This record gives sequence, structure tokens and C-alpha cells, in this order.
Amino acid sequence: MRAITTYITKLIFILSVGLLIASCTERIDVELDDTYTRLVVDGQITSDDTSSHIIMLTESTSYFYNQLPPPVSNADVQLIDNEGNIILLSEETPGMYHLPEGFGAEIGKTYTLDIELAKEIDGKTKYIATSTTPSIGDTVYIGLQYQPDWGKNGYYIVQCYYWDPPGANWYMFNIYKNDTLLTDTLNKKQVVDDRFYDGEFTNGIGVGYLNQSKKSEVLRPGDVITFQACSVTEGYANFIWEVQDEVSFNTPLFSGPPANVIGNLSGGAIGYFTSYPVLYASMVFE
Repeated sequence: MRAITTYITKLIFILSVGLLIASCTERIDVELDDTYTRLVVDGQITSDDTSSHIIMLTESTSYFYNQLPPPVSNADVQLIDNEGNIILLSEETPGMYHLPEGFGAEIGKTYTLDIELAKEIDGKTKYIATSTTPSIGDTVYIGLQYQPDWGKNGYYIVQCYYWDPPGANWYMFNIYKNDTLLTDTLNKKQVVDDRFYDGEFTNGIGVGYLNQSKKSEVLRPGDVITFQACSVTEGYANFIWEVQDEVSFNTPLFSGPPANVIGNLSGGAIGYFTSYPVLYASMVFE
């Protein structure tokens, strides 16, 4: 009888503590400062002289802002290389500044992006960023490997065959299906260093994955898969990794606090300006 009484007493105590903890909740309204804005720069120039190179300027917005970020118009934007050549960019749509047709970044050259705003953002009008174009190999090949046990309808692995030049290198990979870019956001891009194959042949490493349960990635006979290999700087690789870490799922108990991703622009602007060479390889799916 005493054992039963003791058990009931302990049970009542545990339930009381549980109810006390459950009652200690309170709605908290987070007040955010919507007046503080910063310039956001998204700019990549590549060695591909057949592509359109665009520098995009926008303003940062509040956390709960649910529209496209406001474009920054009427800025003077120019590109200066280490030989003193100046290229003026033209604003064809609000906030979108285009380099001339036929422009391509040259390996080894250092480019400075010079931005002069018509209106101050965060008390500043002048912003600068610099990037040096890394080197890249001569040729790249691709293949496809099917994994039927992955997911509902399987996956195709895009494989890369490439001779990696000696020394530390960082790569970003893009996948196109019938000229449509599948890796169209930073969190979808594959970015790696060459620590496991420095100076060697990659021999079919996986650089992209096509989910055959996803409509946009399903392969049918005649589809053209195009692979773009980009040799990027260590700074840009770290930038993408940090972005992917910020937007991915984190366990609150062990993850660090959120923070702005580190870019390479002066004046406290957010974003990154980079230049890199590219190689292409294509295959027809049969």
C-alpha cells in the first residue's frame, strides 16, 4: 500500500512540473528595424564571351518583406582591369547593369567593380570590389550514372572527367537541361575544392544529381545535358558555402546564431563580385 501511495505521489509531482513548464510560455512580438538598408550586389563575370554579363544592384529589405527587393537605378557602374582599361556598364532594366556584348574575363587579370550611386544607401554612395580570374584546365568531359535505388524513381548522377591542375583549386558546377539552368540558385550549386584529387584525373566524380521524380529533371531520349565547370576563387567558394549554410536546416541546439554572409564589397554592402573561367561539356541522353 505504501508503494502505491509513493508511486501516486511521484506521478502527481511529475504532472505538476509538466503543467508548470507548459504554462511558462508567452507570445513574443519581435520588433525589427525596417529603416536600415544596405546595398546588395550580385555580380559574376566569366570567360564566356557569348554570354550576357550582368551586375545586379538592389536594396536589402526587412525580414518579413514579401516582394522583390527594390532595384537601385541610375548608378554609375564601371569595370576596371589591372591594365587600366575601363568598361562602362549600361542599365537596360532597373537595377540590371550590362557589360558590352562580346566581353569575356581573361585568366590572370584582376578586375575592379566601381559603383557610384545616385542616392546614398546607409550614408554611402561609393562601393568597390576586386576579383582576380583563376586558371582552369583545357578540357572536361561528362557522363551519366543511373542509381535506381535512390528515391522513388531513381537519380542520374552527372559525372565529371577532368585533369586538375596542380595546386589548390576551387570549383563550382552548373547543370543545364535543354538550355535551362537547373542549378539556378546558390543553394543548388555544387562547390568543391580539389583536396582529394589535386593534380590528378577526377575519373567520374559526381558533380550533379537529377531526380527522376522531379518533373524539371526527368530525362527523356534526345534531352541535352550541358555541364559547366567554373574555376572560382577561395573567397567565392567560402561565400557560397556560407550562403548554403545559412539557408539550410540547422538544429537550434547545436547551430550558431544566424549572421550576414561575408562578401568582398567595401562600404558594408552585401553580396559578392567575382570573375572566373568556364569549361563546357554536353551529351545527348539516349
